[in-house]
Amino acid sequence: MTKTPILLAAAFVGLSLPAFAQTSWVEIDDDVMVAPFNVEADDLDDMDIHNSAGQEIGEVEKVIGTNETTPTALVVEFDGEAGYPDRDDVVVPLDRFSMNGDRLVLNADAAAVEGFQTYDD
Repeated sequence: MTKTPILLAAAFVGLSLPAFAQTSWVEIDDDVMVAPFNVEADDLDDMDIHNSAGQEIGEVEKVIGTNETTPTALVVEFDGEAGYPDRDDVVVPLDRFSMNGDRLVLNADAAAVEGFQTYDD
């Protein structure tokens, strides 16, 4: 009995699974309120992002969600500072951020950022 068909089937299933885990993202309309921060989406665009030590580590590129009026994540460009990767278009869930005064603070370490999805617009 040959194992080739079984191995090929297993490889095919393994390769196709990550596609199901991807979310279809859309950019949020500029005037939509991003509740956790009490600001409009347009106000978050280009905002600097800091780590918990106060170091600037990146910038918000876009506010995204599952539809145009439901923000759920930020697309971030990381600068490669303070141990964070030099990476563009990283999807970071809103619950990973907090506001400290007028600063947007990322509550995730560099290792967590490595595992975040890349935004493909």
